Amino acid sequence: MVRQNPHNRSEDLGFPLYTTFCALIATLSAFNVGWHISVPNMPQTVITKCSGGTEYYNGLPSCLPMSDIGVTVGVFALGGLVGSFLTIYSNVKFGRRHNIMISCGWFILGGILSGTAVNIGMYSLGRAFVGIGAGMCGSSVAIYVSEISTKKSRGALGTLFEFFLNAGVLLTQVIGRYMSYPPVWRVLWAIPTIVATLQLVFLFFFTVECPRRLAADGKIDEARSALQRLRKGADIEAEFQVILDARQHEIESGTKKMSILDIILCKDKSVTWNTIIVVVIQASNQIGGIGPMSVYSVNFLGKVFNDLELGTNISISMAASTIVGTIIALAFMHKVGRKGFMVISTFGMTLASVFLVIGSSVDPGSQRLAPLSVTAAVLFTFTYSTGCGVVPWLIAPELLPLSALPPGSALGNATNWLFNFLINTIWPYQDASLGSYSFTVFAAINFLIFLFVLFCMPETTGKDLDQKTTNNSKLTDEELHGTVYSSNGSNDSFNNDHKVENVQHIEQIK
Repeated sequence: MVRQNPHNRSEDLGFPLYTTFCALIATLSAFNVGWHISVPNMPQTVITKCSGGTEYYNGLPSCLPMSDIGVTVGVFALGGLVGSFLTIYSNVKFGRRHNIMISCGWFILGGILSGTAVNIGMYSLGRAFVGIGAGMCGSSVAIYVSEISTKKSRGALGTLFEFFLNAGVLLTQVIGRYMSYPPVWRVLWAIPTIVATLQLVFLFFFTVECPRRLAADGKIDEARSALQRLRKGADIEAEFQVILDARQHEIESGTKKMSILDIILCKDKSVTWNTIIVVVIQASNQIGGIGPMSVYSVNFLGKVFNDLELGTNISISMAASTIVGTIIALAFMHKVGRKGFMVISTFGMTLASVFLVIGSSVDPGSQRLAPLSVTAAVLFTFTYSTGCGVVPWLIAPELLPLSALPPGSALGNATNWLFNFLINTIWPYQDASLGSYSFTVFAAINFLIFLFVLFCMPETTGKDLDQKTTNNSKLTDEELHGTVYSSNGSNDSFNNDHKVENVQHIEQIK
């Protein structure tokens, strides 16, 4: 037997190289989500207005005349809603890793359809397909990254989803400025398709499934092997035993996989309340007004300043600010905490919304308060990215037990996409009706979420994913470590009878 150093325990690791690599590959999905959210922004007029007439390049029309691009924005969000609900089944049937690979397939198919569209129907269908991919990867990536990460790295690696999403938004803004002419605008849909193809290859050949998920399926040897790869060079016995104990406790307590109906009917009040928190936090990702700031920002800000070029430059500055905000969250998430960043984020977005209204409505003709509007717009996206942009992708695995994670996470993700659809569909009418006062609505919404976070959201930073499950298990953390290691530093005294008993119990889950 190979003796391992008891002082090199896997629970104490920070950012193991292979774990970080797997997280990076999985969160590439977010780049495609961000890209497809923002890609219609810059070339919107070129695609829809056909001001120069319709020409054909290799059989493809130079533009796709439509009255408003908001319809295709809505179709994308509806696809996300469908994809979110599909994960209730697919996350259980196929696992996290395979589910992410399936979402890559939707991105590839949708990107090809939109990029080669000859009419609005084909373009819209492509947008719906990439929406399904975005919805499927939203909850799956969050769960995958949380379950493969160490306790110390989970917060930082969890922010990678928002980082890549913002990177996708920023790059579409920058590249879109130079590719918004026919037929080159179609290449904007080819880029994420190539990224999805490369991601699919790397996921298939170079990553592993979550050990926690494999253990729940009764694949004990595969789970151990996957955990050892993720924690290369470290002693995984104690961490792996916690995973087994949690699954054993679920068997002994009669815990069954929960459905959405079980959650709605409050079969477990604690799970239902935590799901409500997940839903509200996921809703904050969209309901506070980030959609109009991302999708319609160029036209909206161009109208505020009566200068489309200035609106474009501010929109790019806003996208850059989200990258900065996400990096700050990545660096300090473990210190400030999930709740801390959510408080900062929602309060900052409330103030920014108020400032934007003041700056754009007070004496608009003179542009005296234009600097305030610019500051408000950048502040809005910056504070959004530190909390509401990041925390929703971390919170579900930390609040929900494994038995309720697929439906609970799907409900939260579906709420996200539902509000994405509603806000982006309603916004053109809201903007037309309220004009410079449009963001008063978002000021009120963000303040209400701020109050909810302040009084109702628990802090989950540093929490063991199986902490609640194993509270009543047979071994405490100290007892477990004492069982795993003998006094001479080897693991020869590990209780083999206890391990075998656990394996037999876990296999019943399958």
